[in-house]
Amino acid sequence: MIKKADSATGSGQILSIKDAFTKAKTLAESGQLAQAEKICNDIINANKKFHPAYHMLGRMAARVNKNKIAIDMLNKAISLDSSNAQYHCDFAEVLCNNANPKGGLIAIEHALKINPNVSHFHYIAGTALAALGNSKKAITAYNKAIELNPNNGLAYNNLGSIMENSGLQERAKHAYANAVKINANHPEAQNNLAAILLAEGDVENAKIHFEAAIKARPLFVEPHYNLSTIKNYEEDDAHITQLEAIARNSAALPADKRVKLCFALGKAYEDIGNYDAAFDLFEKGNTAHRRTFKFNEKRAIGITEQLKTIFNKEYFKGSRKKKSDDPTPIFVVGMPRSGSTLIEQILCSHDNVFGAGELDTMSKVINEKLDIFPNDYEKLSDDDIKEIGENYIRRIRLLEPDAKRIVDKMPANFHYAGIIAKALPGAHIINTERNPMDSCLSNYGRLFNQTMHFAYNLEELGRYYNRYQDLIKHWHSVLPKNRLIDVHYEKVVDDLENQAKRIIKFVGLEWDDKCLEFHKNKRTVHTASVAQVRKPIYKSSVERWKNFGDHLKPLKDIVAPE
Repeated sequence: MIKKADSATGSGQILSIKDAFTKAKTLAESGQLAQAEKICNDIINANKKFHPAYHMLGRMAARVNKNKIAIDMLNKAISLDSSNAQYHCDFAEVLCNNANPKGGLIAIEHALKINPNVSHFHYIAGTALAALGNSKKAITAYNKAIELNPNNGLAYNNLGSIMENSGLQERAKHAYANAVKINANHPEAQNNLAAILLAEGDVENAKIHFEAAIKARPLFVEPHYNLSTIKNYEEDDAHITQLEAIARNSAALPADKRVKLCFALGKAYEDIGNYDAAFDLFEKGNTAHRRTFKFNEKRAIGITEQLKTIFNKEYFKGSRKKKSDDPTPIFVVGMPRSGSTLIEQILCSHDNVFGAGELDTMSKVINEKLDIFPNDYEKLSDDDIKEIGENYIRRIRLLEPDAKRIVDKMPANFHYAGIIAKALPGAHIINTERNPMDSCLSNYGRLFNQTMHFAYNLEELGRYYNRYQDLIKHWHSVLPKNRLIDVHYEKVVDDLENQAKRIIKFVGLEWDDKCLEFHKNKRTVHTASVAQVRKPIYKSSVERWKNFGDHLKPLKDIVAPE
């Protein structure tokens, strides 16, 4: 029996353990966790083997991120009643949420042995398997969860995430759409569906779903950030007010969410002409993100010098392009945010060109021969280098077997121009150029999904730009003729037709008028320029940097000294 004080009368009330537990459960469900916790502890003091109380304490601790307590309490509940499948499931969920998917998988397997017919158990199994990188088994688990409960929107959303990461965009979109259909207030599913629609070029419907995600969870920073990248803000935009309200109370947000908020609100302020406030936010966001990783700039400088030494004029002496050389690969390289997505979109609007996006294929086939490129490159035989080229061609051909040309738009491939010219003598390399200040500012004002360590400090960004320019000049001086051309973003903006014809001619194709209507191309685009390439040519990004004046002086002193 539990003696409980009546808060209204101060009198003592005697409850059975069963009634006390029912009371605790009611309190927990209404969010009165402290009161529920007190009753559970009273129950345990009265009966240390009453495992439901440990279980409830574990679940309540998990709700407020007291993870060690949650693990301890759930473990205790299981030790007292190992036949309870729900205990094992909740234990698995806590472990998965605390970066222990291996332990989570073991725990959920216990639950499934006890009862294999619970949809949520299979959902948790899928979560653990996905975290462990076993996508195939995770898909099976999520599908089983859906089979047992067709309204399991969580399973649909996570299934969509695996499909998307596997490049199965249509199947991912279908899964996200099902999750949203089941529950329109599922913020993650709304955000994920919006991202797929945006990549496909359906900007307006993407906005609708980003806004639905925000409505479902106003403090969910991800859709706020995503929406900011595709909006053109005006001063009375209600979304700016929302962002400002979140920013005023952002201390409780995780650090990475505060960074995204800085970039989102900075973008909004720039759009309405409040450039000082915009730059202040960009600087805060970049500085905070820069603290999260180490960047070995000395190593980066050394690589540039190594490349110039290895790939010299003597190395390419006698290298001549033959008719039999495969012309399939087109490499679009340069600084990120230099117009490379625009060039790719122009190219792949041609009937004979497939745009593969930013591939890591070249780095992978090189690293299969060398642990760290360019170390020990000289030890590679001619056959090794030939094999690198063959492996690259074979892998990109899997993406679109019938295309005459395939575009790889990984900007950093400019580091590999020497080996590309040797291993793929039929390949074409297009270097996208842009005003250095605009190019660097466009990097500084954007948070990238990829790891680009050079982009979050103005001085480091400027020095990276200079190393890039130094290497491009070197490639022009040593590569065989007609392997590399520069395409200037500003010239494309001023004279689209002639620049587009120059590009198409360089890659050895007949002209196609559709290249001038690149914005109508519905191909999937996953880069930061996804919204921009859905529009005709515009000039508003030219000399954008001038709006920020002296804020960019540290950058200007490096890349464009007077």
